[in-house]
Amino acid sequence: MHQLLPEDIQEIFPLLLENVPIGVAVLDRGLRQLCINSRHASVNHMSVADHLGKRLEEFLPQAAMVIEPKLQFVLDTGQPLVKQEIRGKAGGDGHTVHRIASYYPWKGQAGDTRGVLAIIQDSTLDNVAEQLLQNSQHKLLKVLDNLFSFVGVLELDGTLSEANLAPLLAAGLSIDDVRGKKFWDCYWWSYDEAIQARLINAIERCRLGETVRYDVPVRMKDDSRMWIDFMLAPLRDEEGNITHLIPSGMDITQRHQSEAALHLSEERYLSVIESSDDAIITKSLDGIIISWNSAAGRLLGYTAAEAIGMSVSRLFPPNQLSEEASIMQRIASGERVPSFETVRIHKNGSEVQVSVTISPLRDRQGVVVGACKLARDISVQKRQREDLQHALDEKTALLHEVHHRVKNNLQIVSSLLNLQARKVSPEAMPAIAECQGRISAMALVHQLLYESDHLSDVNLADFLSRLVFLMEAIYGVAESKIKLVFLGAEPDVTLDVTRIIPFGLVINELVLNAIKHAFPTQKTGLIEVGLKLLPDQHLQLLVRDNGCGLPAQFSWNQKIGLGSQLIPMFVNQLQGRLLTESSSAGASFILLINEYKAQRGD
Repeated sequence: MHQLLPEDIQEIFPLLLENVPIGVAVLDRGLRQLCINSRHASVNHMSVADHLGKRLEEFLPQAAMVIEPKLQFVLDTGQPLVKQEIRGKAGGDGHTVHRIASYYPWKGQAGDTRGVLAIIQDSTLDNVAEQLLQNSQHKLLKVLDNLFSFVGVLELDGTLSEANLAPLLAAGLSIDDVRGKKFWDCYWWSYDEAIQARLINAIERCRLGETVRYDVPVRMKDDSRMWIDFMLAPLRDEEGNITHLIPSGMDITQRHQSEAALHLSEERYLSVIESSDDAIITKSLDGIIISWNSAAGRLLGYTAAEAIGMSVSRLFPPNQLSEEASIMQRIASGERVPSFETVRIHKNGSEVQVSVTISPLRDRQGVVVGACKLARDISVQKRQREDLQHALDEKTALLHEVHHRVKNNLQIVSSLLNLQARKVSPEAMPAIAECQGRISAMALVHQLLYESDHLSDVNLADFLSRLVFLMEAIYGVAESKIKLVFLGAEPDVTLDVTRIIPFGLVINELVLNAIKHAFPTQKTGLIEVGLKLLPDQHLQLLVRDNGCGLPAQFSWNQKIGLGSQLIPMFVNQLQGRLLTESSSAGASFILLINEYKAQRGD
């Protein structure tokens, strides 16, 4: 083996000293620098020459107070001091330095201590990195503690080592209540075994590298419950090894309540749709069926599985396809289509009579995305309506026939009175004429009802004009000097059939009394008949003359003649009031009727 000569050692030693990655220095017993390598000199930010022959206090005065006692200990005892932490100001720019130093005695051949060998490792960067890491961790914890979210750190066996402030405050806990416990045994989870079991399973899956996420209710302060969006994720080091598990959660109680309420609302909505007797069908704007309730299946024969996805045009008769296109144009513009009657085709090919209402179907933003149809089977109702219309037509025809026959019978009675009048004395003729007038008034009612499309009421303007004409003929007004004038009436006022006959008889009696008693001497005069609708909706009938007026002590209770007995009776049947006014210029009779009926439109 080749051995190094002393001169080789002298050559190699400086080379080794300059290239080792640590600082090396040799101090004599006076603690002066005899030798120092460049690595050590650079730590002090000084050159090698600036160190040689100098004591430590000359270039590191603050550090010297700590280091020189250690050096002196090595000189005095001959014992080394290893891995001593040294802090101080550097000699060059005064920055703080951190060192790990080991001091060994330099012994001569006689075993005496001739000086100290110092081996120095600069740990400034390591110390800075550690401080930065500590500061970063502190800032991170402060950030996490100010989050509303829940964040923690688990060991791989599920033990909780850290948790931020939010879940602790929400549950009324301190970190000491949960740190070191298995996560599933902590207060948040321990109220329910099923929830604990699910969490244990999630931890096992996460240890294998899976990120697990689900919604879960956790226990909070006062045994309350909070729904959280829970996630458990693996934490890996630089080599990809899983070192910890990170649980996190966010309060979603309000969202969960909203979703639960929405789900309940949807269930109720679907229940209402399914229990409806009406077919409820939704479709897209291009006519594809989206939903189909049970009633639709009963109405048209298709099951929901058959109908959903089918074109709605299959339900239309071929001659009504244009109807659908027109309707969908209106729906797309947001218009609701009111109920209308139409025909749809059953699965078996038969036609179904339906009443359909269509409304726009909108999304949450209010955009029209389809249509909702409500369809009701009206086949039975339509048959019933047709039967009812047929019965009504028959009844109307029958009533027309009844009125026609009553009118004819009354005319026969009037004709018989005419025949009888030829055989009675002249004194009896007025009585015959009065009877004919009353019969004609009643016959006119039946004549108008027979001619009208409405059998429940009579137009008063038409009735009065024709009644006045009849009275002129019956009572011989045209041959006398008395004028009977119709002043007119509101054109659209009617009176129901139960009161029209007493109404006509009242007019007949009032006009007849005027003809008989208003003009005892001159035999000439004017009788006027008119009808008005008052602002308070009362109906006012006016019969007046310009004759001699009523007797001074006139009263309807006197019942002097038949007319004075009939008129109060007819007024009572009309539920009206009769007012009288009299003077030397004539008499006026005003009949007020509380209720009237406006004529219906054709």
